[in-house]
Amino acid sequence: MFKATLCALGLLAASGAMAHELMIMPSKSIITKAPATVAVDISASHGVFRFDKPVGVDNINVYGADGKRIRNIGTVVKSASRTSFDLPMQTDGTYKIVYGGTEPMYMTSYTIGKRDTHKRLRGTRADVQDQIPADAKNIETVKMNRYGMSFITAKMPTDTVLEPSNEGFEIIPVTHPADYINGEEIEFQAMLDGKAVEGVDITIKAEAGLYNGELEPITLKTDAKGMASVEFENAGRYAATFGYQSDEAGDNADKAFYTVFYTFEVVYE
Repeated sequence: MFKATLCALGLLAASGAMAHELMIMPSKSIITKAPATVAVDISASHGVFRFDKPVGVDNINVYGADGKRIRNIGTVVKSASRTSFDLPMQTDGTYKIVYGGTEPMYMTSYTIGKRDTHKRLRGTRADVQDQIPADAKNIETVKMNRYGMSFITAKMPTDTVLEPSNEGFEIIPVTHPADYINGEEIEFQAMLDGKAVEGVDITIKAEAGLYNGELEPITLKTDAKGMASVEFENAGRYAATFGYQSDEAGDNADKAFYTVFYTFEVVYE
């Protein structure tokens, strides 16, 4: 997914949560009108649209059609394999569900000894400097930020929740999520702090692949304008992963890894 060094890949594998894909799974992506209630499941999963591990309750954010965060999303239940809630949708328009992405995770790695044994610690170099031996080599800190997102539209599509914040790594649905139709082009744009990002790796998996044997994912990259487009022959639910590595990681890290997991539905027409 990333053009990463072996060291960085080791950092990613170090965290069980980081090894899973974030799956936000609304029971419906389009409803006829509000008010309505839509069941939402979120799971850290090894499979497409499958429940594996629950996620923390505190990092769930839902934004209404007006772009404002909905503070009361009802009772959130954390079970053994998923985290669930029934989302009350009071007004028509497009809603955005986001999990994660609020705080980056830092991992510092180094090698030591004649065999260059690889070690890693959670935290920035400043955070863990007292734990790093004086003879350590190849010290590197990686910032990792990832989140999942999905959209639900009641009656009429609106664009407020699609607008970029121009902060951090963002995937913008250029084609409205309520207008994903089989046989028609769907466009996305990748942005980092408000600027288009070229070379973002995109992997898209179809839920239908679990049943028809077509498990090979679609892979593509963003162009110089941060744009990428794809056309789906078949309707159904899809999970896209957008991954990007940047050497501009701020003062606390040597490089950054960004990941966005986007689940969506393509309707048949």
